[in-house]
Amino acid sequence: MSYKLARQSFAALRFVLLAAIAVTVIYPLLWVFLGSFKTEKEFFLNPWGIPSALHFEIYTNVIKQYRLDINIWNSFLIGLLSTIIITLVSALAAYGIIRMKWSGSKWMLGFFLLGIMIPVHSTLIPLYISLQGLREWIDPRLVLLIPYVAFGIPTSILILSGYVSTLSKEIEEAAVMDGSSLIGVFFRIILPVSVPALATVGILSFIHAWNELLYALVFLRDTAEQTIPVAILKFVGFYSTDWSNVFACISITIIPSVIIYVFLQEKIVQGVTSGAVKH
Repeated sequence: MSYKLARQSFAALRFVLLAAIAVTVIYPLLWVFLGSFKTEKEFFLNPWGIPSALHFEIYTNVIKQYRLDINIWNSFLIGLLSTIIITLVSALAAYGIIRMKWSGSKWMLGFFLLGIMIPVHSTLIPLYISLQGLREWIDPRLVLLIPYVAFGIPTSILILSGYVSTLSKEIEEAAVMDGSSLIGVFFRIILPVSVPALATVGILSFIHAWNELLYALVFLRDTAEQTIPVAILKFVGFYSTDWSNVFACISITIIPSVIIYVFLQEKIVQGVTSGAVKH
């Protein structure tokens, strides 16, 4: 009886703890989303309550007045390009390190993983000094891809190398015996069966590029080049701030991330946990 009571008590405690965590995470998002439908007057009169009416015109006005469609396109373009590059390069590197065993393969994997230990923001000034000259030759949005890709590859290689190590070698060996090259094996066999891990890497890479602020703020000076997180700063005034517009812009920013996590969370978990093995 005491054992059953202990189990029920533990289950109740776990439920309360998880519910508290869920409320802590969900409530700020819900508050921002509901606040985006309030007028400025209603927001200050009732900041914590439910809006009396859904003012969708706030979204249309924000997008038209501040040309957020350009910023959204910039965020999407940078996110898409960085995701493609990170996914392809990391998959090739992980396959080469895990499957092509050579004397320095473990050292090479460790070298890549050292990148995870480097604080991203500590490299801001050196990277800016090194890359500012490129802004005169190529689109600054392409320059921004360099730090995004550089810091996205280590984590991606960690996920993909762990996943590739769990795959059976028999199919690859049979394909090689049939005359297929290593590149053919990679594109025809490894990539199709690595979809869960590739999806995880792609989702994490895109969301990081979509939400990143500091590097975008430093490298993208022209309004027509800026991403959506940088555009949010337009709404924060020195003396006053229209919080309805700010919340509308924030909602536009977080909606893609929320949708991706809600519908693809199983892929993310599957990709990460499948690679959690010892090499």
